[in-house]
Amino acid sequence: MKNKFFFFGFLTSVLLTISCEDDLAPVPDADMIVVRAYIYAGQPVKDVILMSTLALDDENEIAVPIDSAEVILSRGSEQFTLVPDYAYDTTETDTTFGITYYYPGDDLIVAKGDTFKLQVNYMEQQLTAEAVVPAKPDSFSSTVDTLWVPNFNRNIEYIRWIFADSNIVGLNWDNPEDQYHYLLMDNVETDPEQLERNLPPRWRRFISQPFVDSTYTMLASTLTHFGRHDIVLFHVQTDYVLLYQSSGQNSRDLNEPYSNINGGLGMFTAFNSDTTSLVLAKAK
Repeated sequence: MKNKFFFFGFLTSVLLTISCEDDLAPVPDADMIVVRAYIYAGQPVKDVILMSTLALDDENEIAVPIDSAEVILSRGSEQFTLVPDYAYDTTETDTTFGITYYYPGDDLIVAKGDTFKLQVNYMEQQLTAEAVVPAKPDSFSSTVDTLWVPNFNRNIEYIRWIFADSNIVGLNWDNPEDQYHYLLMDNVETDPEQLERNLPPRWRRFISQPFVDSTYTMLASTLTHFGRHDIVLFHVQTDYVLLYQSSGQNSRDLNEPYSNINGGLGMFTAFNSDTTSLVLAKAK
């Protein structure tokens, strides 16, 4: 979910940049393709999104996804053709859909050190990009595996529990070459109970920005619901960091958001990760 929001934020930045840079042609080419292609070590390839850009006079709020492109992922002499998958999200008032390209076979295993090339053929356009799968984070661990939650009769008791030394979670890993990582913590329960019911509803997921370090400290307040939380440490490539850093620009910043797509816009990159778990449980 986070990556999808990040992608649409990038697309908005692209439109703002194009409109500010060229006063003679304020409306961008609506056929320009924006790519968001992420592959993960040890996981199926299923996170490739293609979008057309919106012309500034277009009344649509969301760019149209592309479902008729030829998308090929190659590793050396091997080629893997991706196919579109359609997802629908229906609410009481509307139905939206998204299209993600994925590889349907079981003979593609993404591994450390693999170099992948992405090729997208759409109408008369050809886009290319390349990504190398980074190494898995080394020696990732947590100082705490379970946080026990007592009954809180007063708010001050909750605050004291948050800042108790025994409830401070330390995450550690080896990073001798000062490489970039980011953290994702996700409550994996189907319908978890919220920890503090007197507070407004809160997100069950926490995501950090990319950073260079070998430790990360989390207060107990980061966990908002009972149950098991998977904490994933991602090793990311420099391309992703540059995109992240450039995606927050405003309309007065004329620097174009970072892209590594030849012939188009967007990002093709690879991740590797390790996971630990943390449980938030009621004290007996």
